[in-house]
Amino acid sequence: MVSDSAPRQLQPGSPVYESDLGPVMQAEPLSWEAALRVVSPEGKEISLPGFADGERWRVRLNATPGTWQWRTTNGASGTLTVPPSTTRWPVAPLRLSENRHFLTSGGAPFYFFADTAWSIVWKGRPEEWAIYLDRRAAQGFSVLQVNLLPWRWETTDIEGNRPFHDGDPSRPNPAYFRRYDEFLAMASERGLRVCLMLIWGGPRPLLPAVHFSTDQAVAFARYAVARFAAFPMLWSISGDAEYVEELWKWDAVGMAVDETDPYAHPTTNHLPPRMNWHALHHLATWHDFHMLQTGHTRGAIAELADLPTFYHHLEPTKAVVNGEPWYEAHPAMDQPGTYGPVFTPDLVRYAFWVSVLSGATMGHTYGSQGIWNWKRPGDSEEHQAGPQIGPLWTAALDHLGAAQCARGVGLLKTLPWWELRPAPERVQMDPAPGIYHRPFCAIATDRAWVVYLPEGKGQAILKGVSPGAWRARWFDPRTGEEREIAPVEPDPNHKWRAPAAPTSDDWVIVLDRLHAREG
Repeated sequence: MVSDSAPRQLQPGSPVYESDLGPVMQAEPLSWEAALRVVSPEGKEISLPGFADGERWRVRLNATPGTWQWRTTNGASGTLTVPPSTTRWPVAPLRLSENRHFLTSGGAPFYFFADTAWSIVWKGRPEEWAIYLDRRAAQGFSVLQVNLLPWRWETTDIEGNRPFHDGDPSRPNPAYFRRYDEFLAMASERGLRVCLMLIWGGPRPLLPAVHFSTDQAVAFARYAVARFAAFPMLWSISGDAEYVEELWKWDAVGMAVDETDPYAHPTTNHLPPRMNWHALHHLATWHDFHMLQTGHTRGAIAELADLPTFYHHLEPTKAVVNGEPWYEAHPAMDQPGTYGPVFTPDLVRYAFWVSVLSGATMGHTYGSQGIWNWKRPGDSEEHQAGPQIGPLWTAALDHLGAAQCARGVGLLKTLPWWELRPAPERVQMDPAPGIYHRPFCAIATDRAWVVYLPEGKGQAILKGVSPGAWRARWFDPRTGEEREIAPVEPDPNHKWRAPAAPTSDDWVIVLDRLHAREG
């Protein structure tokens, strides 16, 4: 028995406390069920899993302020007094809303506004992480999508560490995974949560997941959850593969995550475009929300609306997010092996507004070439997991699309965004535009309308506008500027013809109730 197993703060200001439970013996598993039992200040009992960190067993607790009681499996016990937090570290785990359309934090609606920084940990350094995290936090991002393993099995991190000793999935390399501890703490200090992709690749050749048997994948998922669950997390069990070929394996991984996580962080699986219409995992009990990927072809333009709408109407209800739309500055990949024109800020904006107004109510994911692959000076531009051409991460951090999506999120957060439902039938243009310039509309019943016009030509007609006092305004999705519109006066058939847009660019029309704003 270890005499000094008392939980100690992982770092100043952190609500994460860690206990050392003693040496790891040979042939022991990667994780240890119920290694530490605690009683919260409110009297709730929680069992926490331990994990093998090299030669030592460790266990972590996310502790809210107050006095905790603790007891290890080894028999050590005591109390832990946690002071009030002085940081932005998110404490309350995310939960699905009662209607399962969005996430909540501490009971309040939580807007999932994510960036894809897949490679940032294994390719980046802490001083680079700090620059990136400061920028995204300042822009209002709330989630980062990050891969736990590199794209290729033989790849090392920037310090020369491979994830597993001798390529053996049952032997995690603590030097590799301790860098994730540091990154997660840095993100948390800035109020950011991380959606961690656990075992990337499914049955696709060359990607990490093919090196795991089902038992090994389950064991590693339990290890990762035991190690990182005390941080403010979301989980994706994998990403970018044909999961229907081995669905039993990934259901086993999902169930392992669900069983191991004492905080019940939301869990999903990041689908590739070719799996989007399968409604995969929809009835799985471990699966909390759908993370779609409309992908990086111009031919996917119709999917931006059709997929969120399809998932929005599935029963039983599950939240949905477009977790990988067109990346800014990423070349279009309509022809395999050929790089087409890059996606520009206006297309990134289009993907944002169309997705969120078509049923992806819980939020949206932005992405940028140079950030997702964390491109550094001297990196090879050979295609690997996607194009490696384009800007360095330092230049990509200034791409306009991130700020423009952030302005859109800022607007939505002034409204009851969590009540928005897609209502494409409630708006039409006069004269009628081409199919890809049609308007998109979402409504929070009798409280707010949000209408996106991909081009400011003609006049929008809103249908079924109930009588009463509405405030109407134009929102410029490029700059965030707002312009008031004259009073809303629906005709006897409850239709309202908006004035012409200020310019021929894309615009957003916003209607919200005056009495709701005043109250």
